[in-house]
Amino acid sequence: MTGNAKIAHAFHSNPPPEWALRHRKSPPQMLWDLIGAPLRMVVLPDYQSERFGFTSLRAERLRMVLPELRGRVLDVGCGDNMLLRLYREKNRSSAATESVGADVTAWSDDVMLIENAAHFSFDDASFDTVSYIACLNHIPERVEAIQEAARLLRPGGRVVATMIGSFVGKIGHALWWYSEDKEREMHPDELMGMDTNDVVGLFERAGLKLTLHKRFGYGLNNLFVAEKL
Repeated sequence: MTGNAKIAHAFHSNPPPEWALRHRKSPPQMLWDLIGAPLRMVVLPDYQSERFGFTSLRAERLRMVLPELRGRVLDVGCGDNMLLRLYREKNRSSAATESVGADVTAWSDDVMLIENAAHFSFDDASFDTVSYIACLNHIPERVEAIQEAARLLRPGGRVVATMIGSFVGKIGHALWWYSEDKEREMHPDELMGMDTNDVVGLFERAGLKLTLHKRFGYGLNNLFVAEKL
C-alpha cells in the first residue's frame, strides 16, 4: 500500500462528523462549503476537508444515500464499509445487522472479499437494497454486476448508486492527486465517470426502473434509485 493509500485507509476508520451527515445544512455551513468548494472538490482529500470544517465528498455521498437504504443491504465496492457502519447505527433491525459490504480489496475486517461484482453466492431475492457508491465506473463487469443485483433483489427492492458524469470525472481524476487511479493500475474497462443515460441504460438492461434521480454537490454528482419491478 502506498503512502497516500495508507493515509486514506487509516483515516477512514473514523466516520465523518455528525454535522456533515445532516440532511439539511445550516446556512453558515452552506456558506463555508461554498467558500471552500475549490479546495474540497479538487485539492483536499476527505480527512483534510473535514479537519477544516468543510463537508467532505464522502459525507456528501453518505448524506444522500443513507435515507434511501431499505432492509438488508448489499453494498458493492464498499471500501472501508462506512456506509453500512452508519446504517447499522441508525437502524437497529436484524435486516440492517445482516447487511453485507463487499469489495475486491479487504479495507477493513468486516468487508467480504470478492473477485468481481458479477457473481455472489447469495440466493435469489436475498436483499432489499444493493448499493454502488461512486464505484460503478470502476467495475469493469458493470453490465453483469447490475444484472446480478437484480437477481439478488427481492420484488420491490432497489439499487442505489451515486456517480459523477464522464466529463467531470475526467477533469477530476486529472486534478485529484489522491484519487485511486494514482495508486494502482487501472483496468482497460474502467471509466473516470458515467453519464446519466449510461447509468439508466444499465438499470433498464437489468429490468430495473429508475424511480429517483437527484443532483447534489453543486450538480456535479448524481444519486440514482432504481427498483425491481
